[in-house]
Amino acid sequence: MRNDDAIDDQTTGSFTADAWQRIAQIREKIDALPLLEKLSDGSLPGDVFRHYILQDTLYLNHYARCLAIVAAKAPDNAQVMRFLNSAQKAIQVEQGLHAGILARFGVTADDVAVAEPSPSGFAYTSFLMATAYHCSYAVALSAILPCFWIYWDVGEAIKGRPAAIDNPYQSWIDTYGDPQFAAGAREVIALTDSAAAAASPTERAQMLDVFVRASQYEWMFWDSAWKLEAWPV
Repeated sequence: MRNDDAIDDQTTGSFTADAWQRIAQIREKIDALPLLEKLSDGSLPGDVFRHYILQDTLYLNHYARCLAIVAAKAPDNAQVMRFLNSAQKAIQVEQGLHAGILARFGVTADDVAVAEPSPSGFAYTSFLMATAYHCSYAVALSAILPCFWIYWDVGEAIKGRPAAIDNPYQSWIDTYGDPQFAAGAREVIALTDSAAAAASPTERAQMLDVFVRASQYEWMFWDSAWKLEAWPV
């Protein structure tokens, strides 16, 4: 799985280009996940997708709040507006997707209200919230970037495969290959590089650490959905 267009946009040696290469093995493991392979060919069991989309809805509720915290830490109003505009593009696309899919798979508002996050989902959002609250703008921005970038990359990779006839998950595939979602992801990549350029060496090291950790959580989140992960006790 590669998103060559995203890499081509980066200046050689930029922070995000280096970070993207640092997670190459994680991206390969994400690409090989059974959930994504079966989602792309339409053979994913409905109960697995229902579990995934419900968990993703819970995740998105927390993620949107993380984005608001990161925006509040931006160093000037211009960057606040750039970040909010790019984040809004992606969130609107995802929320539109969820509204349609939840109903199609029989998930009601009451189901969402009483649902518990899986252990992996809880760990991921806790990590993002803690990073957003306690770390600098640059570090927090780097932590939320993998969700944008990896989903865009996954969407592009799946979109490039032969389309399955009557794939029940085609709307999901179309969403993450949507130009509006791509535009939001590209903008956050650019903002992260700008923040990294102004960061100290210590801060850049922290940025890389949280970028890698969030990417690991991306793998865990999808893998946990495939396994219908629940709290053991």
